[in-house]
This record gives sequence, structure tokens and C-alpha cells, in this order.
Amino acid sequence: MRSLVLFDGLGARNESLIPALRQARRHSGNAAFFHSVHRALDEMVDYLGPVVLPDGLPLEKWLGGVEPRALDSTATGVLVHVHQLVRLQPGTPPGDVVGALGHSIGLQAAVVAGVRSRRLDDFFALATGSVKLVLAGLVRAQQLAPDTGAPMCAVTGPTTADLRAVLTDHPTVSIGLINTPTAHVLTGPPADLRALRGTAPFTRQDTTWTDLPTTIPFHSPLLAGLPARVRADLPAIGPLPGPGDLALPVYAADGGRDLRGADDLVTEYLDQVFARPNDWASAVTRAVADASADRVLDAGPGPGARRFTRECLRGTTVRVEPLRPAG
Repeated sequence: MRSLVLFDGLGARNESLIPALRQARRHSGNAAFFHSVHRALDEMVDYLGPVVLPDGLPLEKWLGGVEPRALDSTATGVLVHVHQLVRLQPGTPPGDVVGALGHSIGLQAAVVAGVRSRRLDDFFALATGSVKLVLAGLVRAQQLAPDTGAPMCAVTGPTTADLRAVLTDHPTVSIGLINTPTAHVLTGPPADLRALRGTAPFTRQDTTWTDLPTTIPFHSPLLAGLPARVRADLPAIGPLPGPGDLALPVYAADGGRDLRGADDLVTEYLDQVFARPNDWASAVTRAVADASADRVLDAGPGPGARRFTRECLRGTTVRVEPLRPAG
């Protein structure tokens, strides 16, 4: 088999994240991993300061049994990334993996998978920088986000061409994600999204509109200033891999480019996740063809990316299935 490993982004339902991480934490073989992650998060929270994160991000307490308040996109995004990292420890991914791709914020986990660290100390150093980058990006994005309302919505039914035609009259709203030819995510100021909802084609019976439980407008021009902000945080984040460190191809979610040819992986992550639209349908098709993959293994945590990928590959012989835990 030739497998691509797939990492999901923030899903519409995230209530299983903490129970899943609690279960992983109870495994004695994961103790060193969680110790390094807790330390990395504590260091980054101290750096960002109480004004930015007044409640901190007490992951260790949450996994120890303390129930958190309602999770915003910053906390949820960190939980998603940690869930993915714990499944990437040396010896865990199958040996037939020939490439990686990530849906939205899952791109950073794909980068970690692409490095393919063989030694635990190398992996822990990589995971430390990775979780710090994810936290910094989410915090800075939240600072730039609108104060109230849902800045993203999922729309099913209209084609990409239909939506682009409608949005010419609504320049503040953009297509953030093309998940399939008829499943999209719109992103923009909450008030402008609410105004758009009452217009055609969104009022048609064959169209579904769902406000997403995110507090950050991912993949939006609203966050165009974010990469520069996070770059100022890089000294506190520490070393991160570059394109030359990728042992496997990692495919860009904005169309399927092999990021081994990119100029900088941090720039790619920040641009693709926060400031640029993603064309998942094109990315999946190109990645599968480039890697000659006959299987896509979904590392989760949610089923969204797997569902979209399966639809994009309908009519092919490529299998899409969950990544099973080692052993």
C-alpha cells in the first residue's frame, strides 16, 4: 500500500477531544510526550502574558479531570493539535505512509508527520516548537477577530461558481474553504454573514447554511496581518523545521503543492490556515496523484476531512479509512 496520512482541522463538534486526550495521557508510554507538551504550553502562556490569555491554557489540569469552561477556538485548536501529535510519535505512523496533508489547522500536524522524526528527543523538540506555533497563531488570530458572532458558516448546495457570483456583491465575505464542489465554508464579519444568509441562493430549499462554532475567521483576508504578528513571536517559539527537513512530501491545502519546494514552512502554515482560502477538492486530487497513493489514512480527530476526502475521491479506487492506533 501507498498511504497518505490526513489531519483534520477544527470540526463542528469537539466534545470528544478532552476525553480522548485523557485516555491517551493514561497510557504510560505517553508520559514523556505530555510532559514536554505541558511545559511548552506553560512557557508560551507565560510569554504571551495574562492580558492576552487571562485564564491561561491549563491543559494539564483539564486532562487531570478539571472540566474547562466553554472552549474557544484557541483552546480547541491546541487540543486538536496535541491529539494529532500524540499519534505521530516515532514508531506510531504506519511504514507505508508516503505523504501527508492537513485540512486547515491540520496542516501543521502534516508538517510534523513529514519530518518523520526517528528519535524521541528529536520528536519532542519538534512537538514543542509546533505546539507553541499553533498556540501563538491562534492567540494572535483571536486578537484580530470580530468580538461577537460567528465569523464562519458552512454552506452546502451551491457550486463554487454560484457562490463566487453571489459574493461579487458582498466583498467582505469570502469563500474560505472549498471542501467539495458543493460544500463550502464562508468567512467574514459576522454581521455581513447574517445579512447574506437572507439572500438567494441561501434561502433555497436545496441549500443548507450552518453557523460554525468558531471564534476565529480562518482563511480570511480579515487575518491578513496575522503572519507578521506571529513572526515577531518566533524567538519565543524556538526552532521550527524548514522545507529541507521534510522527509516526505507535505501537500498544501490551497491546491496540492508539495511544500518541499516552498520557501518557508512557517509562512505557508500561517498564510494557508489564517489568511488564504483553501481548495481541499483540488489538494486531495493532486496529492493522491502525485504520491501515487492508493489509501488515505485519517488521523482525525474529527470525521470532517475524511468525509470531504471520500467525496472528492468518489469514482476512484483510493480507499479512505481511519488511522488505527499502533498495536
